[in-house]
Amino acid sequence: MILAAAPANSINFIPKSGILDTIFHQSWLSINVLGHPGGNGYKLTLIGLIIVLVIAVAANAITERLTTKKVGGLLAATIVTIFGALLFQAYVILPFDVLIEGVPIVAALLGSIVIAVFYNLIRAQLKGGK
Repeated sequence: MILAAAPANSINFIPKSGILDTIFHQSWLSINVLGHPGGNGYKLTLIGLIIVLVIAVAANAITERLTTKKVGGLLAATIVTIFGALLFQAYVILPFDVLIEGVPIVAALLGSIVIAVFYNLIRAQLKGGK
């Protein structure tokens, strides 16, 4: 049985022309981890990075409620969110997702929460905590 993913709903707040397009859509960062995902990698625009920062704050709050410990500051939470979004987008096929300015929101949130919880549990084991 083959499951086909439904096309994701895409929401764009910033117009695709003019100076705002140049600032927010045409300046981007490409991330590859050991050559995966192939091609240009995980492409993150400036507006995408801002959205990932908001998701990082939410994921850090949810992780703190689940494990009673924070991942760290905003930088650590952002790195965990980008890594979780990269893993979930590359290896997990979700039958639903919402794209806001090209960022898969559900994949980024789920991926960052899973990675952050495992990070906190492993860090607690290495420190000898509970």
